[in-house]
Amino acid sequence: MAPSFNSPKQELEQGICGQHGWSSSYFQAPSSRWCVEVRWGVGPRNGRVFVSDDVSDGASKAGVKKGHAAAAAVAIEGLRDIVYAANSKPTLTIEEAFGAQFDHTCFVMSGPLGWAKLWEINPTEVFVDVEGNQVTPPVLVQVCVSFHVSSFGERYDRSLCLLEMPNILGLSDDMRRLLGDPKITKVFCDGTSGADRRSLGIDDSDNYVDLEDIASSLVGATGVRRGLARIMNLAWPNPAVRVTKDTRDKESVLFFAAIEQGKKPRLKELNDIPERIERYAAMDAWCTMMAYRGLRQQAQHEGLPMTD
Repeated sequence: MAPSFNSPKQELEQGICGQHGWSSSYFQAPSSRWCVEVRWGVGPRNGRVFVSDDVSDGASKAGVKKGHAAAAAVAIEGLRDIVYAANSKPTLTIEEAFGAQFDHTCFVMSGPLGWAKLWEINPTEVFVDVEGNQVTPPVLVQVCVSFHVSSFGERYDRSLCLLEMPNILGLSDDMRRLLGDPKITKVFCDGTSGADRRSLGIDDSDNYVDLEDIASSLVGATGVRRGLARIMNLAWPNPAVRVTKDTRDKESVLFFAAIEQGKKPRLKELNDIPERIERYAAMDAWCTMMAYRGLRQQAQHEGLPMTD
Protein backbone atom coordinates (compact mmCIF):
# COMPACT_ATOMS: atom_id res chain seq x y z
CA MET A 1 0.00 0.00 0.00
CA ALA A 2 1.44 3.37 -1.06
CA PRO A 3 2.03 5.85 1.79
CA SER A 4 -0.31 8.81 2.11
CA PHE A 5 0.85 12.37 2.73
CA ASN A 6 -0.86 15.42 4.17
CA SER A 7 0.58 17.87 1.65
CA PRO A 8 2.73 18.07 -1.49
CA LYS A 9 5.59 19.38 0.66
CA GLN A 10 5.43 16.34 2.93
CA GLU A 11 5.35 14.04 -0.09
CA LEU A 12 8.37 15.74 -1.64
CA GLU A 13 10.45 15.88 1.53
CA GLN A 14 9.55 12.56 3.13
CA GLY A 15 8.35 10.41 0.26
CA ILE A 16 10.99 11.43 -2.28
CA CYS A 17 13.96 13.37 -0.88
CA GLY A 18 14.02 11.63 2.48
CA GLN A 19 13.95 8.21 0.88
CA HIS A 20 16.97 8.88 -1.33
CA GLY A 21 18.99 11.44 0.64
CA TRP A 22 18.17 14.27 -1.77
CA SER A 23 17.75 17.88 -0.63
CA SER A 24 15.05 20.51 -1.13
CA SER A 25 15.39 24.24 -0.61
CA TYR A 26 12.49 26.71 -0.96
CA PHE A 27 12.74 30.37 -1.94
CA GLN A 28 10.89 33.18 -3.71
CA ALA A 29 12.19 34.37 -7.06
CA PRO A 30 12.49 38.11 -7.79
CA SER A 31 9.09 37.76 -9.49
CA SER A 32 7.71 36.61 -6.07
CA ARG A 33 6.90 33.16 -7.48
CA TRP A 34 7.63 30.35 -5.05
CA CYS A 35 10.38 27.90 -6.10
CA VAL A 36 12.08 24.81 -4.76
CA GLU A 37 15.52 23.55 -5.70
CA VAL A 38 15.87 19.77 -5.52
CA ARG A 39 19.33 18.21 -5.66
CA TRP A 40 19.88 14.48 -6.13
CA GLY A 41 23.64 14.40 -6.53
CA VAL A 42 26.85 16.42 -6.61
CA GLY A 43 27.17 19.25 -9.12
CA PRO A 44 24.74 21.36 -11.16
CA ARG A 45 23.84 18.45 -13.47
CA ASN A 46 22.21 16.69 -10.54
CA GLY A 47 19.67 19.27 -9.50
CA ARG A 48 16.89 21.47 -10.78
CA VAL A 49 14.84 24.48 -9.71
CA PHE A 50 11.06 24.09 -9.99
CA VAL A 51 9.04 27.31 -10.29
CA SER A 52 5.37 27.59 -9.33
CA ASP A 53 2.84 30.29 -10.23
CA ASP A 54 2.14 30.99 -6.57
CA VAL A 55 3.07 34.48 -5.32
CA SER A 56 1.77 34.19 -1.74
CA ASP A 57 3.12 36.61 0.85
CA GLY A 58 6.44 35.31 2.18
CA ALA A 59 6.08 37.45 5.30
CA SER A 60 3.11 35.42 6.59
CA LYS A 61 3.11 31.87 7.90
CA ALA A 62 0.08 30.99 5.80
CA GLY A 63 1.68 32.47 2.69
CA VAL A 64 4.89 30.49 3.18
CA LYS A 65 2.94 27.28 3.72
CA LYS A 66 0.88 27.87 0.56
CA GLY A 67 3.96 28.82 -1.48
CA HIS A 68 5.93 25.78 -0.34
CA ALA A 69 3.02 23.49 -1.20
CA ALA A 70 2.68 24.99 -4.69
CA ALA A 71 6.42 24.68 -5.42
CA ALA A 72 6.50 21.12 -4.08
CA ALA A 73 3.57 20.12 -6.33
CA VAL A 74 5.47 21.37 -9.39
CA ALA A 75 8.59 19.51 -8.27
CA ILE A 76 6.74 16.22 -7.74
CA GLU A 77 5.43 16.34 -11.28
CA GLY A 78 8.75 17.45 -12.74
CA LEU A 79 10.69 14.74 -10.91
CA ARG A 80 8.41 11.92 -11.95
CA ASP A 81 10.84 10.29 -14.41
CA ILE A 82 13.87 10.74 -12.15
CA VAL A 83 12.03 9.28 -9.16
CA TYR A 84 10.75 6.37 -11.24
CA ALA A 85 14.29 5.58 -12.41
CA ALA A 86 15.62 5.73 -8.84
CA ASN A 87 12.82 3.58 -7.41
CA SER A 88 13.06 1.05 -10.24
CA LYS A 89 16.66 0.13 -9.44
CA PRO A 90 17.09 -3.21 -7.71
CA THR A 91 18.43 -2.77 -4.18
CA LEU A 92 21.53 -4.32 -2.66
CA THR A 93 22.63 -4.19 0.95
CA ILE A 94 25.99 -2.58 1.71
CA GLU A 95 27.31 -6.10 2.32
CA GLU A 96 26.07 -7.34 -1.06
CA ALA A 97 27.39 -4.29 -2.92
CA PHE A 98 30.77 -3.87 -1.22
CA GLY A 99 31.45 -6.98 0.84
CA ALA A 100 33.71 -8.68 -1.70
CA GLN A 101 35.81 -5.54 -2.11
CA PHE A 102 36.09 -5.22 1.67
CA ASP A 103 37.26 -8.84 1.99
CA HIS A 104 39.84 -8.40 -0.76
CA THR A 105 41.35 -5.12 0.39
CA CYS A 106 40.89 -4.66 4.15
CA PHE A 107 42.84 -6.28 7.00
CA VAL A 108 41.09 -6.34 10.39
CA MET A 109 43.41 -6.22 13.42
CA SER A 110 43.41 -5.27 17.09
CA GLY A 111 45.79 -4.84 20.02
CA PRO A 112 49.49 -3.91 19.94
CA LEU A 113 50.12 -5.48 16.52
CA GLY A 114 47.29 -3.46 15.01
CA TRP A 115 48.52 -0.22 16.54
CA ALA A 116 52.09 -0.93 15.40
CA LYS A 117 50.82 -1.34 11.84
CA LEU A 118 48.75 1.85 12.05
CA TRP A 119 51.69 3.95 13.25
CA GLU A 120 53.87 2.39 10.54
CA ILE A 121 51.33 3.60 7.95
CA ASN A 122 51.64 7.10 9.46
CA PRO A 123 48.19 8.32 8.32
CA THR A 124 47.13 11.93 7.84
CA GLU A 125 43.44 10.95 7.94
CA VAL A 126 41.59 8.14 9.68
CA PHE A 127 37.98 6.96 9.43
CA VAL A 128 36.28 6.33 12.74
CA ASP A 129 33.11 4.56 13.79
CA VAL A 130 31.81 3.69 17.25
CA GLU A 131 29.50 1.05 18.70
CA GLY A 132 27.77 1.63 22.03
CA ASN A 133 28.10 5.42 21.94
CA GLN A 134 25.75 6.17 24.84
CA VAL A 135 28.50 5.41 27.34
CA THR A 136 32.02 6.78 27.78
CA PRO A 137 34.22 5.10 26.81
CA PRO A 138 32.13 3.40 24.11
CA VAL A 139 31.85 -0.37 23.72
CA LEU A 140 33.93 -0.57 20.52
CA VAL A 141 35.95 1.87 18.40
CA GLN A 142 36.74 1.06 14.76
CA VAL A 143 39.49 2.99 12.96
CA CYS A 144 40.17 2.49 9.26
CA VAL A 145 43.26 3.77 7.43
CA SER A 146 44.33 3.34 3.83
CA PHE A 147 47.75 2.40 2.51
CA HIS A 148 49.33 1.10 -0.69
CA VAL A 149 51.18 -2.06 -1.57
CA SER A 150 53.25 -2.73 -4.66
CA SER A 151 53.57 -5.99 -6.56
CA PHE A 152 55.38 -6.56 -9.86
CA GLY A 153 55.47 -2.84 -10.51
CA GLU A 154 51.75 -2.34 -9.82
CA ARG A 155 50.39 -0.30 -6.92
CA TYR A 156 47.25 -1.40 -5.08
CA ASP A 157 44.97 0.26 -2.53
CA ARG A 158 44.63 -1.58 0.76
CA SER A 159 43.28 -0.65 4.18
CA LEU A 160 43.64 -1.57 7.82
CA CYS A 161 40.66 -1.60 10.17
CA LEU A 162 41.75 -1.55 13.79
CA LEU A 163 39.18 -2.56 16.42
CA GLU A 164 39.66 -1.34 19.98
CA MET A 165 37.62 -2.64 22.92
CA PRO A 166 38.00 0.00 25.66
CA ASN A 167 37.80 -1.16 29.25
CA ILE A 168 35.91 0.68 31.95
CA LEU A 169 38.98 2.84 32.66
CA GLY A 170 38.94 4.42 29.22
CA LEU A 171 40.63 4.45 25.84
CA SER A 172 44.12 3.09 25.29
CA ASP A 173 47.12 5.40 25.18
CA ASP A 174 47.41 4.76 21.44
CA MET A 175 43.78 5.72 20.80
CA ARG A 176 44.14 8.91 22.86
CA ARG A 177 47.31 9.76 20.95
CA LEU A 178 45.53 9.24 17.62
CA LEU A 179 42.42 11.23 18.50
CA GLY A 180 44.45 14.05 20.04
CA ASP A 181 46.90 14.46 17.14
CA PRO A 182 45.99 17.77 15.39
CA LYS A 183 47.82 16.68 12.22
CA ILE A 184 45.51 13.67 11.71
CA THR A 185 42.01 14.38 10.39
CA LYS A 186 39.36 12.17 11.99
CA VAL A 187 36.47 11.41 9.59
CA PHE A 188 33.11 10.30 11.04
CA CYS A 189 29.66 9.51 9.74
CA ASP A 190 27.95 10.50 12.96
CA GLY A 191 24.26 10.08 12.23
CA THR A 192 23.52 10.25 15.95
CA SER A 193 24.04 14.02 16.21
CA GLY A 194 27.56 13.83 17.56
CA ALA A 195 27.15 10.89 19.98
CA ASP A 196 30.13 9.03 18.47
CA ARG A 197 32.41 12.01 19.00
CA ARG A 198 31.11 12.74 22.49
CA SER A 199 31.71 9.15 23.59
CA LEU A 200 35.36 9.57 22.52
CA GLY A 201 35.79 12.97 24.18
CA ILE A 202 36.20 14.81 20.87
CA ASP A 203 35.04 18.43 20.86
CA ASP A 204 34.73 21.19 18.27
CA SER A 205 38.38 22.23 18.68
CA ASP A 206 39.63 18.84 17.49
CA ASN A 207 40.56 18.10 13.89
CA TYR A 208 37.57 16.18 12.54
CA VAL A 209 35.05 16.22 9.69
CA ASP A 210 31.68 14.51 9.34
CA LEU A 211 30.32 12.88 6.18
CA GLU A 212 26.87 14.24 7.03
CA ASP A 213 28.24 17.79 6.86
CA ILE A 214 30.19 17.09 3.68
CA ALA A 215 27.12 15.60 1.98
CA SER A 216 25.05 18.62 3.03
CA SER A 217 27.68 20.96 1.61
CA LEU A 218 27.84 19.12 -1.73
CA VAL A 219 24.21 18.03 -2.20
CA GLY A 220 22.27 20.33 0.13
CA ALA A 221 21.00 20.07 3.68
CA THR A 222 18.23 17.69 4.73
CA GLY A 223 15.77 17.76 7.61
CA VAL A 224 17.09 14.47 9.02
CA ARG A 225 20.47 12.77 8.90
CA ARG A 226 21.06 10.81 5.70
CA GLY A 227 22.89 7.86 7.19
CA LEU A 228 25.78 5.92 5.70
CA ALA A 229 23.84 3.93 3.07
CA ARG A 230 22.29 7.02 1.46
CA ILE A 231 25.63 8.82 1.54
CA MET A 232 27.25 5.83 -0.18
CA ASN A 233 24.67 6.17 -2.97
CA LEU A 234 25.55 9.85 -3.36
CA ALA A 235 29.28 9.12 -3.21
CA TRP A 236 29.19 6.21 -5.68
CA PRO A 237 26.10 6.72 -7.87
CA ASN A 238 25.32 3.48 -9.67
CA PRO A 239 22.86 3.53 -12.58
CA ALA A 240 22.10 -0.16 -12.07
CA VAL A 241 21.49 -0.59 -8.32
CA ARG A 242 20.64 1.30 -5.12
CA VAL A 243 22.39 0.48 -1.83
CA THR A 244 20.31 0.08 1.32
CA LYS A 245 20.97 -0.68 4.96
CA ASP A 246 20.81 -4.39 5.83
CA THR A 247 17.87 -5.09 8.15
CA ARG A 248 19.95 -7.88 9.72
CA ASP A 249 22.24 -5.19 11.16
CA LYS A 250 19.72 -4.95 14.02
CA GLU A 251 21.31 -8.10 15.48
CA SER A 252 24.64 -6.29 15.67
CA VAL A 253 23.11 -3.15 17.18
CA LEU A 254 21.40 -5.24 19.88
CA PHE A 255 24.67 -7.05 20.66
CA PHE A 256 26.49 -3.81 21.43
CA ALA A 257 23.44 -2.25 23.13
CA ALA A 258 23.36 -5.12 25.65
CA ILE A 259 26.96 -4.34 26.65
CA GLU A 260 26.27 -0.61 26.66
CA GLN A 261 23.32 -1.12 29.03
CA GLY A 262 25.30 -3.35 31.39
CA LYS A 263 23.35 -6.51 30.52
CA LYS A 264 26.55 -8.15 29.29
CA PRO A 265 30.18 -7.60 30.36
CA ARG A 266 32.50 -5.37 28.34
CA LEU A 267 34.54 -6.96 25.58
CA LYS A 268 38.05 -8.11 26.45
CA GLU A 269 39.33 -9.40 23.12
CA LEU A 270 38.33 -9.69 19.48
CA ASN A 271 37.19 -13.28 19.96
CA ASP A 272 34.40 -12.01 22.23
CA ILE A 273 32.66 -10.61 19.13
CA PRO A 274 30.80 -13.05 16.83
CA GLU A 275 32.41 -13.09 13.40
CA ARG A 276 29.43 -11.60 11.55
CA ILE A 277 29.12 -8.75 14.06
CA GLU A 278 32.86 -8.06 13.91
CA ARG A 279 32.53 -7.79 10.14
CA TYR A 280 29.56 -5.43 10.43
CA ALA A 281 31.53 -3.15 12.74
CA ALA A 282 34.69 -3.15 10.63
CA MET A 283 32.72 -2.51 7.42
CA ASP A 284 31.09 0.58 8.95
CA ALA A 285 34.49 2.24 9.35
CA TRP A 286 35.63 0.99 5.93
CA CYS A 287 32.46 2.32 4.28
CA THR A 288 33.07 5.68 5.95
CA MET A 289 36.43 5.72 4.18
CA MET A 290 34.90 4.69 0.86
CA ALA A 291 32.12 7.28 1.09
CA TYR A 292 34.66 10.01 1.84
CA ARG A 293 36.74 8.96 -1.16
CA GLY A 294 33.71 9.00 -3.44
CA LEU A 295 32.51 12.42 -2.27
CA ARG A 296 36.03 13.84 -2.60
CA GLN A 297 36.36 12.44 -6.11
CA GLN A 298 33.05 13.97 -7.17
CA ALA A 299 33.86 17.31 -5.56
CA GLN A 300 37.18 17.43 -7.41
CA HIS A 301 35.47 16.52 -10.69
CA GLU A 302 32.95 19.35 -10.24
CA GLY A 303 35.55 21.83 -8.96
CA LEU A 304 33.74 22.16 -5.62
CA PRO A 305 35.14 22.47 -2.09
CA MET A 306 34.33 19.56 0.23
CA THR A 307 32.76 21.87 2.83
CA ASP A 308 31.28 25.37 2.79
